Amino acid sequence: MSGSLRRFLRRAARGLALTIESPSEGWLVARMVVWRTVLPALKYLLPLPRLVQLMDARPAAGRRQPEREERIAELAQRVFNGSTSDDDCLERSLVTYRYLALSGAHPLLVVGIRRNGLASGHAWVTVDDAPVHDSPSLLTEFESLLTFGR
Repeated sequence: MSGSLRRFLRRAARGLALTIESPSEGWLVARMVVWRTVLPALKYLLPLPRLVQLMDARPAAGRRQPEREERIAELAQRVFNGSTSDDDCLERSLVTYRYLALSGAHPLLVVGIRRNGLASGHAWVTVDDAPVHDSPSLLTEFESLLTFGR
């Protein structure tokens, strides 16, 4: 492993560690990191409906906790290094979708294609019709093709 890669990984781990506020958040981040590691391969091995089914989770019993939902979205964003790249939008969205569903939110995973005719796609998550990571103005550039959720 090169020295610059080691330094990058150390900085990323320190930055992520600074955001963890409790042992349960540490466990959540650890699970997100594992999914981040395996999803790039899984998205090529499994058809999208099967991949979404794998990531779907039974919600926890009880009332929704909007603060918890916001924290899940924030931690997922951190795990993906704040990336808004189209290269990992599907993985970030799948991880966010999974843990928001577990928390009792009713997320939708949306897959779309750019309206301007360029063959670029994007995936995002919404809760209560509001995008979790993306700005609404960005999403106006995309036409929704598939939506997954309860």
